[in-house]
Amino acid sequence: MEEHVEGTMSGSIPTELILEIFARIPTKWLFQIRCICKQWYNLIDNDPCLPTMHLAQSTTSEEEALILTHWFHVKHRKSTLKFITESPNPILEFPNTGRYDLENSCHGLLCFSKCGKEEEAILSNPLKRELHILPRSTALSRWPQFTRYGLGFDSSSKMYKIVRIFFRDFDWTNLGYELGAEVYTVGSTAATAGQWREIVRVPHYPLYRRGVYTNGILHWLVNYEFTHDDDLKSMVVSFDFKKEEFNSIPHPEFSSKNSNCFELVDLRGYLGMVDFSLGTHIEIWKLKDYEKKEWVREYKIDIHPLDGMPINQCIEVVGVIGEDEILLKHFDMLVIYSSKTGGLRCIQTLSAGLDMDPPEVYVFRGSLVSLSL
Repeated sequence: MEEHVEGTMSGSIPTELILEIFARIPTKWLFQIRCICKQWYNLIDNDPCLPTMHLAQSTTSEEEALILTHWFHVKHRKSTLKFITESPNPILEFPNTGRYDLENSCHGLLCFSKCGKEEEAILSNPLKRELHILPRSTALSRWPQFTRYGLGFDSSSKMYKIVRIFFRDFDWTNLGYELGAEVYTVGSTAATAGQWREIVRVPHYPLYRRGVYTNGILHWLVNYEFTHDDDLKSMVVSFDFKKEEFNSIPHPEFSSKNSNCFELVDLRGYLGMVDFSLGTHIEIWKLKDYEKKEWVREYKIDIHPLDGMPINQCIEVVGVIGEDEILLKHFDMLVIYSSKTGGLRCIQTLSAGLDMDPPEVYVFRGSLVSLSL
């Protein structure tokens, strides 16, 4: 018998049809209308099929910019997260003091790590106000400040996983750094539930900056401080959450192999690589065919940096937003580059103060995915 929702504003509309409608409504609107009646609240919050349906229908109109602000005081630091277009009230406050940096995002979930000597990783769906602190690993890092975390989705098991890459020690025999890697499965009921599992094969180099998740795979740049140009074949390291394997990703030939002159960016589901090494302009390359590893130059943005200042020290490519526009961060200003006109325009000046570190900005697309799933 077909299930119906009775006694609500939806009358006797079949539940399947209501879910199809909800799947096409922006996430933030769903969280507003769920309060209309109990049935809608239960469907939006608890239906196991709706988050997947909604992800499949998600559009670019849901993209918004998030600001991660870091406050510091005499005795402690604190980080908060908010949208740039709304009230100054944060949508997420971290439970402990300290600075938290965003590692990456996946399906509307955010992965944060705490900076400093005490490692801590947090997962959050900020729209659902959900926050989950991961259990700490028993494998200690020699230098916690260089530890990297990353969140992704395993399509075979339908589970979310977090990978951790850390320094075990210095390898005096080979004069190199001994790295370790582990993976944690969120919500697992297996015998290893709640535990970090070791990954034997690890990257050759430490990783740099936040990761970019596309095609079920997480990507980072190698850390330029620990590489030797003659040995470096690729600046991009990947982790496949399904196979639980690390690999390197081939990329276009660049004039520089210093990963400090590059940046990875999410180009609406495609892996992007930003080249800052050219001095007079920025080039953004897109991995158009992931299987064949075919790259194309998607954007060329003319930049006039301050005298003597490298472009990568004054410009950050945040991501794609709106009608194929690139969101840039220039010191404390948010700037939009239009691919149609080739023009730049400032859209907002970020607040700054003596009690703040420079804020960080990210492009975010919300979802209904729950950390309890």
